[in-house]
Amino acid sequence: MKKLYTLIALLVFSANLRAQQTSLTEAVDFTVTDCHGQTYNLFEILDRGQAVFIDFFFYSCGQCQVISPYVTGSYTQMGCNMHDVFYIEISYIDSDAVCQRWVDEYGVEFPTVGKDGGGNEVFNLYGIQGCPTLVLIMPDRSIPIQGLLQLYPFSAQDIVSAMQQNGLQPHDCTGTLTVNPQTIHIYNDGPTYEPGLLTISNMTADDVTVNAFTADPFFALHCMYEGQDVTEGMSVAAGQSAIVEVYVDIPIKEFFEGKMYINTSAGNFEVNIIYETTVGIAESKSTLTLYPSPANESLTIQGENLGEINIYNVLGQKVDTFFTEESQMVIPTANYQNGIYFIRTGNGQTQRFVIAHK
Repeated sequence: MKKLYTLIALLVFSANLRAQQTSLTEAVDFTVTDCHGQTYNLFEILDRGQAVFIDFFFYSCGQCQVISPYVTGSYTQMGCNMHDVFYIEISYIDSDAVCQRWVDEYGVEFPTVGKDGGGNEVFNLYGIQGCPTLVLIMPDRSIPIQGLLQLYPFSAQDIVSAMQQNGLQPHDCTGTLTVNPQTIHIYNDGPTYEPGLLTISNMTADDVTVNAFTADPFFALHCMYEGQDVTEGMSVAAGQSAIVEVYVDIPIKEFFEGKMYINTSAGNFEVNIIYETTVGIAESKSTLTLYPSPANESLTIQGENLGEINIYNVLGQKVDTFFTEESQMVIPTANYQNGIYFIRTGNGQTQRFVIAHK
């Protein structure tokens, strides 16, 4: 009889574990404010190259209290939000005051969000049915860890090992400055000027000064942050990130590649610039045809001498490469995120297209 009770308890526990997971396999964006008044946006963190580890909890949850030391222990082993992984915990029911009490009692050093900061909305977005639920979101928006069952038996090392299985490495709690991406894409078709976006993340303990410039005589550089021209220099506070819009003034050309240099008090960086324009180009010059528009599952490309076909996202990052000797090619786009992309063919033609999944 005792064995029967034990088996039943294990089955119930296993069922609970299966309930304690997100229903999503791909991330949905959200913005929350922690109990200290600091605001965080999921996709901004992912776009600067960090994975996001979320502990869905609430103050009076017994299991949440049991695993909290393991979560905070893994947070320290993974670099205290300054390296591969950014930790955040979210409650759907606790006020900021209760969240602060939790932070004080359990020594939590990473952001803690309650219902006042949008926690309930995130629970609903991710279909969280039970607590604690631990979720790992990768920079590509995939969710390889959806719940506790993938982290059993819940020691700090179990969490770290699961991170490592997904290519994330432990670090000590010292910070660095990062500049992403390494290549940005700037597009100008006359009516529309789309700047390149550059994220400067200061994970150091000090404010850093940033100065961007180009040594190329063929174009002038302009960097904008929150509506201010910061080409001559700006400051990024410790633990903060800045998304800078990059513009260039350049003689009319269909395609141009150049470099910008970023000097900071925490290191120097080099960024490639790809500039595309259709300004001043006759319509008859282009033989490239793309359809459907917007694309969903696939995109058909027609044109002469297509050759190597490169696909770039709006940040100028190459996401795919294809090759054909034919005048038509169909490329799969089901795995692309919704948004604006650019195609450049081997014959030097560039054209923009849009992905919009139904």
